[in-house]
Amino acid sequence: MKHSQSCKECKVRIEELLFQIYGEVKPNYNLKIPAKPEDYIGSSLGTDLEKIHTELQEHRGYKNFVRVKNYIAPVDFYVPEPGLIVEFDESQHFTALRKLALSLYPNNLKLGFDRERWKDLCEKEDKHDISPPFRDEQRAWYDTLRDFSPILLDINPTIRLYARDYIWCSLDSKKTLDQEEFKHLLGMN
Repeated sequence: MKHSQSCKECKVRIEELLFQIYGEVKPNYNLKIPAKPEDYIGSSLGTDLEKIHTELQEHRGYKNFVRVKNYIAPVDFYVPEPGLIVEFDESQHFTALRKLALSLYPNNLKLGFDRERWKDLCEKEDKHDISPPFRDEQRAWYDTLRDFSPILLDINPTIRLYARDYIWCSLDSKKTLDQEEFKHLLGMN
C-alpha cells in the first residue's frame, strides 16, 4: 500500500511524539487568534498584516475571503509547555498565494521553519483550491496569522512540518531513537 500525505495515523503519531517529549499536547486547539485584519490595527503586527492582506486581495481580486466572525480555525497542535504551535502542512498549503504572503513577512519575524524552503515548495507544488474560489487566499491568510500569532501569545515560533517530508506514522513514540529523530525534524536539536 502506498503511503499518502493524508494519512490520519501520521497526525496521531505526531501527537504521541509531542506528548512523549513535552507532556501535555492539545490537538486542534483554538488559541482564539483573531481572524480579521482590522483586529490588528494599532498592534505591533498591524502594518505587516495589513500589507499581506491587501496584497492577497489584489492578487486575484477576491476582497472578502476572511469569512469567520471572530477567530481562525484551531491550530493542529498546541504544546502549552514550552509554548509551541505545530502545524502539519499537506500539499494544499503550498500555493502561489502562500508564497506571496511568505515573501511579505518581515525579515525579523522568527519562524520555526525555513521560509525559503516553504516558498520553494509553493512554487514546486503550485496547488489550487477552487472551492470556494478564494480558498487559496483564505488559507494563505490563516497560515500567516498562525505564523505571526506567537508574537501576540508570547510563545515560541510556529513550527511547520511538511507532510511529504517523512512517513510520520513510521515513527514509534516509545522509542528514544524515534523521539530523537522527531526532535531533529522539529528543528529542536
